[in-house]
Amino acid sequence: MNNILLCGNPNVGKSSIFNALTGSNEHTGNWTGKTVELAKSKIKGTKYTLIDLPGIYSLSSLSDEEIVARDTLLFSEYQKIIYVIDSSNLERNLNLLIQILQINPNVIICLNMIDEMEDKGICIDEEMLSDIFGVEVIKCSTKNNIGLDKLKNSLESELKSNFKFLYSLDLENKIKDIYELVDEKFQNKFIALSLLEKNNSIVKTIKDKFNIDIVDKKISNYLMNVNEEEISNDIVTKINSLSKEINGRVFKREKNKKISFLDKLFTNKITCILLMLFIIFGIFLITIVLANYPSDLLSNIFVKIENILYNLCLNYNVPKINYEPLLFGVYRVVTFIISVMFPPLVIFFFLFTYAEETGILPRIAFNFDKVCNIAGCHGKQALTVCSGFGCNACAIVGCRIIDNKRDKLLAILTNSFIPCNGRFPMLIAIISMFFVNSSNKLLVSFYLTLFVLFAILISFLTSYILSKTILKGKNGFFVLELPDYKKVKLSKILKISFIYKSLSILKKAILVSIPAGIVIYIISNVFIGGSSLYVILSNFLNPFAKLIGLDGVILLSFILGLPANEIVLPLIIMGYLNSNNVPILSDYTSMKGLLIQNGWTITTAISTILFSIMHYPCATTLSTIKSEVGYKWMIYSFIIPLITGIVFLFILNLFI
Repeated sequence: MNNILLCGNPNVGKSSIFNALTGSNEHTGNWTGKTVELAKSKIKGTKYTLIDLPGIYSLSSLSDEEIVARDTLLFSEYQKIIYVIDSSNLERNLNLLIQILQINPNVIICLNMIDEMEDKGICIDEEMLSDIFGVEVIKCSTKNNIGLDKLKNSLESELKSNFKFLYSLDLENKIKDIYELVDEKFQNKFIALSLLEKNNSIVKTIKDKFNIDIVDKKISNYLMNVNEEEISNDIVTKINSLSKEINGRVFKREKNKKISFLDKLFTNKITCILLMLFIIFGIFLITIVLANYPSDLLSNIFVKIENILYNLCLNYNVPKINYEPLLFGVYRVVTFIISVMFPPLVIFFFLFTYAEETGILPRIAFNFDKVCNIAGCHGKQALTVCSGFGCNACAIVGCRIIDNKRDKLLAILTNSFIPCNGRFPMLIAIISMFFVNSSNKLLVSFYLTLFVLFAILISFLTSYILSKTILKGKNGFFVLELPDYKKVKLSKILKISFIYKSLSILKKAILVSIPAGIVIYIISNVFIGGSSLYVILSNFLNPFAKLIGLDGVILLSFILGLPANEIVLPLIIMGYLNSNNVPILSDYTSMKGLLIQNGWTITTAISTILFSIMHYPCATTLSTIKSEVGYKWMIYSFIIPLITGIVFLFILNLFI
């Protein structure tokens, strides 16, 4: 039992602590039944083995990483826990720390990167922090070798936390009731709270590991009278109260005139809005300008490869039925998504990650906090809104930072209103054809920003309506300790934005677009009575589509675009050309001519843009929602934006 667990949030420097203590002599293996890796290695000069758990924000959700960390903390043998904290943001690390202390109080808090904080005028009173939690608190820096020897020596200490984290009297009584109903070896405060919050994951784990159904008839009857939302609100309220206490007692800051001036700009009611609009506009402008070149390059490469494959099929007399569905269906759809989606995705996430790492993004969230409160949602929803511009699926995963279940659901249900990277190409194309000259990137970006602001407004308006109807309740407190402005390494930004975000999202988009390519080819090439299924279906949808300012081709293209929003515009062009294959798009001028020939007006353009903003999420996002919160809320996430879009466009087209 000489194991030491290394825990903490993502990006707090756990890896640097692990490498410094072990000399990077690590052994990596998967947790049983999971694909999550655990790094293990001997701590230099000691008898202990250090186990590096995945970086997480909470033990309450259902991701593989959180389940691995939770089960290791609850059911494995170990001596102590080293909890690594980013010194610049104690509050963000607080929720996980409290959950860990409720499982096992034998914790050492490691305040990492302390030298960088002190250089910036931030002083953390570690004795005060130690007094609050009743555990040893050690300041560390791997860069300057501060506190590492003290951290090693502390492993021999027998001190356990005497921290009494008490919730409301009612909740504490419920916890005692659970203790009386469960087996003695499961009388753990974290398990009790998990049962009260009706977390079925912990029940399943105990069943699998011990062959014990912890929720017997007595507990089941008891839990029937428990409101899990009230439990979650009680927990969040207590954590936020403690967060305020820590912020007031532990932090000491020397005023930095430059930083104070910047924060005045970001927190002033007028300048914060102007700065926020400028940042959003700037990100869109840079993305639009820079993405064209790699997109065109990729498109040309894929076209040449397609021609080579097509000629090979002809030369070797491959039957059309064998190669056309793959080449003109799957290949063309997948390569179009890659060429159109990937370059702007990489650029956007690079800029987004830069804003996040430097401390700009939390300040944007700070500016949105009052709007969120008015809309009846949590302040952290501002962060998921920003993340949604890159990918709605990525934003859904990001909703884990919201502790309260009701607030998390509000953020998830309304995030699809935020136009993601996959919708930008069509929005930019329509703006360039019907609103401004495509060569004027400034005006294109300006109009795009206006539509994005409208999308944000609809998102918060829907949050307000939901908070008064199906998701009634009080929104959780949002205590945000603004981190310092940081100088960041470009290599780190590239790694996070390219590998962990862009490539991950692209992989999911490709997987769902493969079957879409087959379906699109089939309905375009199967004929009934001389008309393709595409024509038959679009004619069937046409009367309804006209009521909301669209036509049958546009509406069918949105339906077929469920796997990926990138293919909606090519499908529209395919329908108007009466083509059997997804077309390779030409320039905006010829495209605009084709659209006008098929009845497009400025009203059609506006309706199409608004429906792109207000319709169901893509298949990747829906799949992510299902895995995060279940089928029920996935269905709600599909229906709510769709009905909103239909009703809004119907009313709009009555008056224009």
